[in-house]
Amino acid sequence: MEPEVTKEQRCHGHHRPLKMLIGLLLAVLLLTLSVSQIASWKTKFASPNVISVAGEGKSVGIPDVGLISLSVLSEKNTAKEVMQDNSAKMNDIIKFVKDNGVQDKDVQTSGYYLTPRYDFPNGNRVFRGYDLTSTLAVKIRNLDKISDIIDGAVTRGANQVGDIQFIIDDETKLKDEARDKAIAQAKDKAQQIAKGAGLTLGKIVSFSENDGMVYPQPLYMDKGISAGQGGGAAPAVEQGSQEIDINVTLGFELK
Repeated sequence: MEPEVTKEQRCHGHHRPLKMLIGLLLAVLLLTLSVSQIASWKTKFASPNVISVAGEGKSVGIPDVGLISLSVLSEKNTAKEVMQDNSAKMNDIIKFVKDNGVQDKDVQTSGYYLTPRYDFPNGNRVFRGYDLTSTLAVKIRNLDKISDIIDGAVTRGANQVGDIQFIIDDETKLKDEARDKAIAQAKDKAQQIAKGAGLTLGKIVSFSENDGMVYPQPLYMDKGISAGQGGGAAPAVEQGSQEIDINVTLGFELK
């Protein structure tokens, strides 16, 4: 005699194939979504082929501003005497410089050093007085006057003249010109690389820049030439030229 099948068991048996089918469909759907999602992630996070190329550009200009330092070295027995002597000479120099068209904003005291002076006879330290050196930094915008200003400052007590430099006051245009040349060179290199590799050059994805500058050799006048020997021919000073050098590195996509 076969066991009696209950109503619940019959229902359960009828629904089992349906549940298996639903489960299979869900599994296929999840697998499809996973593959699609993984492909999306790969597309989103895949690193493109990128090359980095360097370019250099240069531009040359004529300096239009001169920078000089004028120093007065005074030697006296007392601190009071040495400061009075130094101040008198430096004030005369400052007045002369400004009378020759140098603006107040272009004249600045850049150094002031007061030190005791000693001799050492027979190994013994003997106090001899004080030395005071004051230094004036001057920016001269009319380069035609630079030699006359140096000569006049020496006549008025400047016994150290040095660190003469020539600069371009506004370098913006020269830098723009050099940068354009550097970028053009980098793009040309990138095009050649892409063509050689059988690829297409894409967009720029990175950019960096370094700029450098070559100044004319500074002119230094030693104390033996300039110390209190003004009144002769003014020194000949040439500003030369100034070169701006800019290097860029560009990153390009390759397709």
